[in-house]
Amino acid sequence: MLKRAMLVTAAFLFAGVGFAAPKAATTTTKHWSGYITDAKCATNAKMRTDEACVKKCVAGGEKLVLYDTYNHKVYQLDPQSDVEAHASHHVSVYGTLDGDTIHVTHVRMLASAKPAAKSAS
Repeated sequence: MLKRAMLVTAAFLFAGVGFAAPKAATTTTKHWSGYITDAKCATNAKMRTDEACVKKCVAGGEKLVLYDTYNHKVYQLDPQSDVEAHASHHVSVYGTLDGDTIHVTHVRMLASAKPAAKSAS
């Protein structure tokens, strides 16, 4: 009887190890909306949308980041080359998140929040 109890216990232990094994990390593409800006001006509402300022700061060595307008968080962007054409633009960035870095798969422009100028009629 003792042998049978030990065998049953051993079987449960080995079966339990399979269930306790960690699952492989899933990498699902998500999206974040906000402004592509430079790291220096990201939290300044006026400067983050000033295209000339953003380009000047990037030329001076600042990295492009995404300022998420929903949760007011700054995300690093990788690769920079995928977002440099969108400096100061309101966009949705698609990719995977690793810490505070978004690994960009693609970028989509959003409609401008600025009111359109009225045309003279």
